[in-house]
Amino acid sequence: MRNKLTDLRDTRFVLYEQLDMNSLCKTEKFQDHSQETFDMMIETAEKLALNQFYPVNSEGDKTGCVWEEGNVKAPEMFNAPFRKYCEGGWMSLPDAYDVGGQNAPFSISFACHELLFAANHALTMYMGLTHSAAKVIEIYGTDEQKRKYMQPLYDGRYSGTMDLTETQAGSDVGAARTKAVKNPDGTYSIVGGKIFISSGEHDLAENIIHIVLARIEGAPEGTRGLSCFIVPKYLVNDDGTLGGRNDVHCSGIEHKMGIHGSSTCVLNYGDNGACVGELLGPEQKGIVVMFHMMNEQRVLVGLQGLAQASTAYLHALDFARERKQGSRLGSKSAEQELIISHPDVRRNLLWMKAYTEGMRALILYTVYCMDMEAASTSEEEKKKWQNRVELLTPISKAYSTDKGYEVCTRAIQVHGGYGFCTEYKVEQFARDCKITSIYEGTNGIQAIDLFGRKIRMKNGAALNDILAEMRSAVAQASGIDELKSYAAEVGRSVSALERITGFLLEKSAGDDMYLAYSWATPYLEIFGDVVLGWMFLIQAGKACGRRAAGDDDQFYASKIATAKFYISSLLPHVYGKIEAIEKFDPSFCDLGESIFIAD
Repeated sequence: MRNKLTDLRDTRFVLYEQLDMNSLCKTEKFQDHSQETFDMMIETAEKLALNQFYPVNSEGDKTGCVWEEGNVKAPEMFNAPFRKYCEGGWMSLPDAYDVGGQNAPFSISFACHELLFAANHALTMYMGLTHSAAKVIEIYGTDEQKRKYMQPLYDGRYSGTMDLTETQAGSDVGAARTKAVKNPDGTYSIVGGKIFISSGEHDLAENIIHIVLARIEGAPEGTRGLSCFIVPKYLVNDDGTLGGRNDVHCSGIEHKMGIHGSSTCVLNYGDNGACVGELLGPEQKGIVVMFHMMNEQRVLVGLQGLAQASTAYLHALDFARERKQGSRLGSKSAEQELIISHPDVRRNLLWMKAYTEGMRALILYTVYCMDMEAASTSEEEKKKWQNRVELLTPISKAYSTDKGYEVCTRAIQVHGGYGFCTEYKVEQFARDCKITSIYEGTNGIQAIDLFGRKIRMKNGAALNDILAEMRSAVAQASGIDELKSYAAEVGRSVSALERITGFLLEKSAGDDMYLAYSWATPYLEIFGDVVLGWMFLIQAGKACGRRAAGDDDQFYASKIATAKFYISSLLPHVYGKIEAIEKFDPSFCDLGESIFIAD
C-alpha cells in the first residue's frame, strides 16, 4: 500500500506560504486556531485516509452496491470507516461550535478532504451531500426542522441527498414535474420521481434526509415555481426517535463506469399516496435554497477531480521510479534504465505535476476566498471575496475535473499495459474521476455559467477585480530577476484573456450570439489556463524569496522549475485557442443539424 495519497508538502506550501493562513488566525472568526491546530487536523485526516479509507477502496469498487427489493446495501467494508469519519467529527469540521463543529476554515477542511477523496472517492461521496443537507437546513430550516434533522446530519447518524434530476428534465431543472400538494397539517404530499440521486438509498446511516425540488400545485412553470422540501426516509417523531417508513422508495440503482461503491439511485415519491414532505424555506424559492447546496458541491467536485489526479500522478511517479525498460537516449549501452529517465515519460510526469499543483492552488485559493468572506467585518470586503468565489466556482469545478481526468489518463499511459490492468489501480482512478465532469452541472453548463453570467456580474466588477489581482502579481514578480521573462509571459496571457473576453461579449450581444456561446467551453479553458499561470507566478515568487533567504530546500527548486515549465511550455497554448476563436469561423452554424446526417 502507498504511504502517500497526495503531496502534503505542496498543500502546506499553498496554505501557509502562498495563502498565509496564519494571518487568517488573527481574525476574530478564526482566532481559536493556529498552524499547529491546522497541522494536527491534516495529519489526523491523513491517518484516517491511509488506515481506514484507502484499504477498502479497491474492494469496494469490486463489490459495488447491491439493490434488493427497494433496499440498497453499500459495500460492507465501508461501514467501519464511515463510522470512524462520523465519530471523529469530520462531517462538521468547518461548522460552528454550537452544532458540534470545530469552526475550521474551509481551506483546512478541503485540504483534509483531498486526502479522503484520494483514498476512496466512492465512500467519501456519502459524506459530502450529508454536510450540504445539514447546512441548508441550518440556513433555511425552522427551529423544529433544525432540531429534528440538522444535528443528526452533522453527527452522521443521518445521511443527506440532493434530489433535482428527473428523466425528462436532465440538467433543465425548471422542467421538473415532481409535485407537492399541501395537507391540512401544513405538511405536503410529494408525488413524482428523481434519477441519478447519489446516496439516495443505502444502509450506512440510520436515516436518509432527501432535499427535494418539487412544484406546489398551482405554482408557475419553470424554475421560479419550484420549492424545496425535506423528505425523510423514515419519519422523525417530535422526541427525535424514528417513526414509520415514509413513502419514498428506490426502484433501482445505476450500473456505472466508476464510483461503484456509491449508490446512484432512482427514487419514487408517493407511489402509495403517502409521501410526506416539509417545506424548506419560502414557497417558490426552491432554486435559491438549493443553490446553497449546489455552490458548495461544485467546488467540492473540483476537489474530487484534483484528488483523483493527485493520487494517480503519485502512483505513476512511483511506477516510473521502479520500472526499467529501454536504454538511455543516446547511450550505446544495452543496460535498461528506469523509465523516468526517458524524455517522453518525464514530460508526461512534469505535465501531471504542473496541473495537479496548479489545480490545488486554484481550489484552495477559491475556498480561502470563502474563508476571507466569513472573516471580513465590512460588507464591502465581504462582497469583494464573495464575487471572487462566484467567478472562480465554475472554473474550479470544470477546469479541475477536466484536467483531473486527463491526469488520470496520462497516469495510465505512464504505466503502459500495466495501467490498463486493475491491479495497478490507476484505471480505477480514471473511472472514478470521469463522473466529476458530469454531475453537479456538466462542465458545459459551468462554461455557460462563467461566460453567460459570472464575467458579467456587476457590470464586470468581479472580472476586473481578478484581472487587477493578476496584474499585481505580474508587477511583483517582474521585480525578481529570475522571473522577469515568466512574469512578462503571464502578463501577456492576462491581456489576451481580457481581449478575448471583450471580443466574445461583443459578439454575443448581437446576431452572433449562438456562435459566441459555442466557444464557452474553450473560453473557460483559457480562463483556467491563465488562472494557473497567475497561481504559479505567485508560488515561484514565494519560492524565490525562500531560496534568497538561504533556504536551499529541494522543494523550492522543484516549485520554481514546475512554475517555469507551466508558464513557458503549457500556458502559451492559450494563444492558439484564442486565435481560433477570433477567426470566428461560421461553419459551425452553416448547415445546422443537417451537418450530422451522413446519408
